[in-house]
This record gives sequence, structure tokens and C-alpha cells, in this order.
Amino acid sequence: MTEQDYVPISPDVMAAEIGKWTQPTRRQTDGTGLRVGNKAEFTLVAPVRPGGAEIFRERVEKAQIEAAYWEGKLGTVHDLRVCLINDGTQILFAATYSDEFNPYVVDVINFATPWIDHMFTDVAEGYPGLKSPDALAYIAKHQVEASVWYGSNEDATVRDVARGQRTLAALGELLDAAQA
Repeated sequence: MTEQDYVPISPDVMAAEIGKWTQPTRRQTDGTGLRVGNKAEFTLVAPVRPGGAEIFRERVEKAQIEAAYWEGKLGTVHDLRVCLINDGTQILFAATYSDEFNPYVVDVINFATPWIDHMFTDVAEGYPGLKSPDALAYIAKHQVEASVWYGSNEDATVRDVARGQRTLAALGELLDAAQA
């Protein structure tokens, strides 16, 4: 659809303004999910086994306390959400990450298996554990592609963002010292 043909949701917004912000998505080259620039989305929705919701609720505090440690080991995750949905009958795992799908999944398996298994073992129906030879088939079975997805700063990696924050902090210290 061309800009001339496009009619925005709101009559208060011009098609040309929407065009400035349009973010083209594409499908993953090696897995399910959408990409924008260097970022990708990963969404998994799995059924919860009987009693699994209670087990998840018992484990969630420890999972939250350790989230930054395990995700930091990966170094590619921009954000992650794990929660029970649909009255505790399903578990949602949704992440935004940098780089390609297969390296992301391999990194999760190599660096975060204890943490992921803590959240999913005895919670998600049929979850085999990340070290199982059946793990990739389980992921493929329950992974869904987002219908609508937006990723800000689409070419910035997690490392780029961290470097930018360190640079801003150093600049702030330099400016503070110059004013003293």
C-alpha cells in the first residue's frame, strides 16, 4: 500500500506522519517470529499441567530475583515477560532479543537452562527440560509469531545500549567535574 492510499486509524494524523514512523517487519530467517532491524520477538504459549499454576506461583519470586543474572549471561535479551495467562491454564514466555533465532536459542540452552527449567519444569504440560533432545521440538510446537510487534531502536543491540549508558554516565561525571 502506498502512502497516498493509506488512511490512518485516527483522522487527526496524516499518512505522511505515519510514514515517518513505519517500521517494516520481516519473518525470522531461521525460526518463528518477527524481526525489525537487529531485533526479534520470541513468543511461546504453552499449556499448564494440573497443579502447575501453583508451582509457578511458588517459584516466581526466586525467578524474578535471579532474572537479571541469567539474562545478563545471555547478553542479547532486551526484555522478557513470563506469566500465567487465561486463568492459569497457559504460560506465556515473550522476549525481545538481538541477533538471529538459532544463536539465541542455543545461548538460552547454554547459559540459562537452570533458570528456565525452574520456571517451566512441572508447570508447563509436557515440558522436557532445555537439555532434553526434545526441547527444540517442544519450543517449535508452542511458539507463535506475533501479529503486531514493535521494537524501538531496531538496530541497537543490548551491548550497544549498555555502552551508550556507560558513555552517558562518563560524560555526566566529566561535566560535573568541569563545573566543580
